[in-house]
Amino acid sequence: MPVKRIQKLLTLLLCLGLVLGACLPAGAEGFPFNWDVDDNTAPHCKSLLLYNLDTDAVVYALNPDERLPMASITKIMSYIVAYETIPDIENTVITVPESVDEELSGTGSSVAEFSPGEQFDGLTLLYLMMVPSGNNAALTLAKYVDSLYAAGKLTAEDGWTPSPAAGDEDSFDPTDYTDSSYFVHLMNQKAAALGCTDTHFTNPHGLHNPDHYSTARDLAAITRYALTLPSFADITSTTAYAYYPKNDPEDERVANTTNRMLTNYLDDSGNVYFYQFATGIKTGSLDESGYCIAASASAYGNTYIAICLGSPMVGENGEEINYHGEMVDAASLFRWALTTLEKKTLAVQGDVLSSIPLQYAWQKDELQLVAAQNVAAMLPADVETGSVLIHADVPEEGVEAPVERGTPLGTATFTYAGDEIATVELVAAVSVDRSEIIRLWDQGRDVLRAPWFQIILAVIGALIGIYILLILVYRRKQRQLRRVKRYRNL
Repeated sequence: MPVKRIQKLLTLLLCLGLVLGACLPAGAEGFPFNWDVDDNTAPHCKSLLLYNLDTDAVVYALNPDERLPMASITKIMSYIVAYETIPDIENTVITVPESVDEELSGTGSSVAEFSPGEQFDGLTLLYLMMVPSGNNAALTLAKYVDSLYAAGKLTAEDGWTPSPAAGDEDSFDPTDYTDSSYFVHLMNQKAAALGCTDTHFTNPHGLHNPDHYSTARDLAAITRYALTLPSFADITSTTAYAYYPKNDPEDERVANTTNRMLTNYLDDSGNVYFYQFATGIKTGSLDESGYCIAASASAYGNTYIAICLGSPMVGENGEEINYHGEMVDAASLFRWALTTLEKKTLAVQGDVLSSIPLQYAWQKDELQLVAAQNVAAMLPADVETGSVLIHADVPEEGVEAPVERGTPLGTATFTYAGDEIATVELVAAVSVDRSEIIRLWDQGRDVLRAPWFQIILAVIGALIGIYILLILVYRRKQRQLRRVKRYRNL
């Protein structure tokens, strides 16, 4: 075959390889899930993340770091900020301001059933924000925090102040309170504190704004934190909540959840989204964001949260889609994880996982390192723990005695199929005393071997050699002088 044809063929193959390589998915995080097995031809959402709370590990991810609008899932952060900022929030009585209805007018917001001037304790407003997804409840809480800041009862530690133009009615945007609301400032501040690098809030309720976005990974971190706060799990698992205004106890109302995974509700299209092990948490839906959900489920000793973003609400031709693909995806992931993954023990506290060179110890030149605590990870049920690899990260130069038992000296990372699944601290297995004799001997030997000491020895040796040579020369001259003197005396 002519050389030019070979070159053309190689070029063609190279280009083909690059194209195919670009089409291949990036390295998967967690474990693979065959959607076809669960009667789904493909996931409905743009971005998915399934997180196991028991082992603090991602077990499935699809585009988890893509920035997307998240609609009312925003209110999880609003819950965090309200609960941590309003003193004694569960008992504090808050009056709904007139501005809430005015600012939400014409936005198509989901609202809870209450009016300006009515009074509710903070706990009721948290329920009305999270259960029926009341934008008016979220804004009421935000405005209460802003009023505390304006009255000097709260101080911005980072020096934040509202923009001078924040009160300009002509430029008011009901989706953007970034420059005017201390509450929204706190939302972004908390997101940063939780390590969320791809999240930005412009409002407390989730109305669409181009600068209001997050990712499935960041929302999982926010949700995990929220679950540690009082009442959050109880509120977000509530299907129906009875309440009344403080200033009109006779006027009882009921708020129903927007999370159809918690209720055996048949919609107009004949769809049921109930999942028996679902426990919460928060839905969201806008034309721009699609259907979204932060869901939780617990069964067989395992607890998961799923973040599902971007199931379409509007079709390609502008038609409305009345199908909650986000709930279907969440149930599919929960079902798969709860039936095919198991929490497996990789090591127990005290297991020897590595060793490290030891200096200045009597008859001991190596120190064993053990797991500081039990280590477990979620793995496919048919995977043997022997398939898990352990990599120890410890100082190559070793450690000097004395060493106390339990002293941290490194970490061990467990990997399966190339992915990190767990990390544990490595500590000294035993206490070791220092031998001063060995220390002095080793230090002396090190001094003798040191380059600077070798140079000094060489210099001293050279000086001694020169001194001896001078003595020999001097003595030779003295002998010569004595001979000359005897000769003259003759």
